[in-house]
Amino acid sequence: MSFTSRFLQRSLMIALLVTGLLLTGLLMAGLTGNGQAFAQQAATQPGQQSSLLDLPEPIQHLQNQGLDILREFPVGASLRGWVVSFEGRDLIVYTTTDGEFLINGVLLNAQGQDLTEAHQKEWLPRPDWNDLASASYLTESSSRITDSGDRITENTLYVFFDANCPFCQLAWMALQPYRAAGLEVRWIPVAYLKPDSRNRAAALLSAPPSRQPLLLERNMKEFGQPLPELDKTPDNLEREQLQANMDLMQSLGINGTPGWVWQDADGKLHTHAGMLRLPRLPDVTGLPAQQHPEPALMRFR
Repeated sequence: MSFTSRFLQRSLMIALLVTGLLLTGLLMAGLTGNGQAFAQQAATQPGQQSSLLDLPEPIQHLQNQGLDILREFPVGASLRGWVVSFEGRDLIVYTTTDGEFLINGVLLNAQGQDLTEAHQKEWLPRPDWNDLASASYLTESSSRITDSGDRITENTLYVFFDANCPFCQLAWMALQPYRAAGLEVRWIPVAYLKPDSRNRAAALLSAPPSRQPLLLERNMKEFGQPLPELDKTPDNLEREQLQANMDLMQSLGINGTPGWVWQDADGKLHTHAGMLRLPRLPDVTGLPAQQHPEPALMRFR
């Protein structure tokens, strides 16, 4: 495996494995995107474009290994931020101001805020709401039915999930009352937490659409249990689907699961990584607050 491949793989896996479990630290976060388009955009903004003639040695090393250095952006007194790209994959990295060290990870401030996620949203191109429809997802339709048998869908929510993510199971549990109120949830599978995450995701993606919600429900209700019907070796198509989903999640600046994506009443796109507190769900779903008697959700009230 080449240096650049190891760099990108390590970047992605560390960021997802750790932030996906809601731990903190100084870790790596990678994004996907259209590096060429972004470079062209940056070139049209000379006031924001950093001089690339005087690069710190760690950044020069990345450049020598085939990564494109797209731009520098301000971080603070002790760090410099960089957007680098390799084969269309855009990454945020940092160097110390003395040029001695490169930081490959999620940057937290003294208050525990994820600065890297904010930098990703500000400095990297992001998909829009319509791009989410191209993802490979499972649909849990609204379960609100009229007396005449018509299904009522008030709003749609996208959630990135790993079948082995305990917080995704809690998110699924929390959203079921909102489905009864008219919410459609589109679950976008990614796979990174455990060795069998890919097998579970492949089984979900390959199932007939009418069976997908039933398998998803079983995965959530029997969470963590071995389920033969959710053990499928991914084929080439499913591997491509999972990679595309992961790329989409990263390009939205979502560094862990569950990854929530929704539109507000003005059509603005919002994202959140990790389990939401229950009082936020009405704003996220656009629906009235629902009851949650489940003991497992008590800590999120």
